Amino acid sequence: LSLPLAMSGDVGEEAIIAALDRVLDEWLLTGILRAGAQKFIRDKIVGCSGTDKDTCVRVRQWLLLRMNKKVWQHGVPHMGLSPDTIPGVRTIPVWPNEEFSWLSAVEDCHQVIVDELLSVRGSGTFQPYRDPPREIVGKEQIPSDGIGIEGVDRGAWNVAYLFLNHKKFEDNCSRFPRTIEAISSVFPRHYTHAFFSALTPNSHILPHHGPSNRMLRVWLPLCGLDGFRLRVGDQIVTPQAGKAFVWDHSFEHEAWHDGDE
Repeated sequence: LSLPLAMSGDVGEEAIIAALDRVLDEWLLTGILRAGAQKFIRDKIVGCSGTDKDTCVRVRQWLLLRMNKKVWQHGVPHMGLSPDTIPGVRTIPVWPNEEFSWLSAVEDCHQVIVDELLSVRGSGTFQPYRDPPREIVGKEQIPSDGIGIEGVDRGAWNVAYLFLNHKKFEDNCSRFPRTIEAISSVFPRHYTHAFFSALTPNSHILPHHGPSNRMLRVWLPLCGLDGFRLRVGDQIVTPQAGKAFVWDHSFEHEAWHDGDE
């Protein structure tokens, strides 16, 4: 695999190959998936020319940053710095609904999804939301069971996963067949990441960033929204039941539920 990619300093092809392998290792790519990624890099990033040269320019910029162990220094206020932030992507905290012609179809599914959600209430479908462990956290974020890190400093944040980073939660999906059907039919480029999220009264989700700007979050507010608000960057959103909206979770965000439902 010959890779004439530019890297920091005067390095040879072996060092470039080793840097690329390290990136593929970080993404846990093995076997046929790794071979596919290598072919994509060879064909679309290294070997492209003419009008095709700009097709994957952002991926090329990101790959070079990762190979050089650097992060895109974008300078965008409130936006996180992450190794998986893609250079050149539009940086909009809360996107205009006009950008997504299919959002109305998402909203049409509101009542069906609410009905399915309420039908499993008390079934143990939900679980506490936990962040992955990290070195610096407040004492209030360490849960009593020692698993992960609490995302709230008061109240409780519970989730019911349908898909999480391409993993399908079969038991949960079987409880929400019409919701799964809606996700499959309505979203044009679903990232295989979908879940229900619920806050108890007087809850506060601490400020945090998502891991990347390569995907957008679509929220369909369901019920119990009185007293709830979301901050994305410097924008405050007060969601309304059945009114979908799209936001970029690579921006710092937090949420409050001061209602009683």
